[in-house]
Amino acid sequence: MEKPFDELHADIGSQLLGLPHSVPDSAAVREARQQLGSADQYVKLGQALSRQLRYREAIDAYTEALKCDPEDLTALRLRAGRYLSTQQSEKAIRDFDHCLQLGADRLDCLYRMGIAYYYAGDDAAAQKALVRCVPYCDDEMAIAVIYWHTLSASRSGKEQELLSYYCRELAVGHHTAYEMAMRVWAGQETLEGMLKQLEREEDDMEYDITLYGLLKHPDCKEKEALMEKLLRRDGFWPCFAYLAAWNDKNGPVHA
Repeated sequence: MEKPFDELHADIGSQLLGLPHSVPDSAAVREARQQLGSADQYVKLGQALSRQLRYREAIDAYTEALKCDPEDLTALRLRAGRYLSTQQSEKAIRDFDHCLQLGADRLDCLYRMGIAYYYAGDDAAAQKALVRCVPYCDDEMAIAVIYWHTLSASRSGKEQELLSYYCRELAVGHHTAYEMAMRVWAGQETLEGMLKQLEREEDDMEYDITLYGLLKHPDCKEKEALMEKLLRRDGFWPCFAYLAAWNDKNGPVHA
């Protein structure tokens, strides 16, 4: 899978902890900086910065776009996503909610609000948002919603009601990693067998998503060791599961 970001990019410490980075402007960033003034131009700068995982700077660019046009849905949705990527959960939720008020895609926003609530430790709100996703889901998004709802419900001791929707016939598309974890939760694969299978996974994002789901399983006895293995696989650190693991290990970001 081709990574949706530049080879030269910021690390997680600079984006979640505000540490300095030494990533120079890409050609796209330099070009965008020369044409600022309108909301669209600030959006282009934010997108170019995001390609370098310079999410905090992208947030600033999208904020400037919103100063030009406070109801620019593109800028608002992109800023919401970058708040989520930097685990500024309350700000992400506020922006996603505003997006919904402006008529944005409900599944897109509710799903990400659910993840933001999960990062914030508000499992009741996470589960509520994820359940609201169900009427809008195809199979590919359903497995992601089932995954996050199941982990949130398990963490809070609630019924894993969406897990009953899982079956091997779901056309999960590229969301295979979520499905692999849910096979174990649904009792269709053993935890030990899936962990062994996962040892052969070379793609960091696939590895992190599956392993995060497995180490949260109540039968997992090596949670700390598996968490350390996951955190070492940081080649795709912006993925939701890696960020969740980082948050579990380090605590929430205070922005």
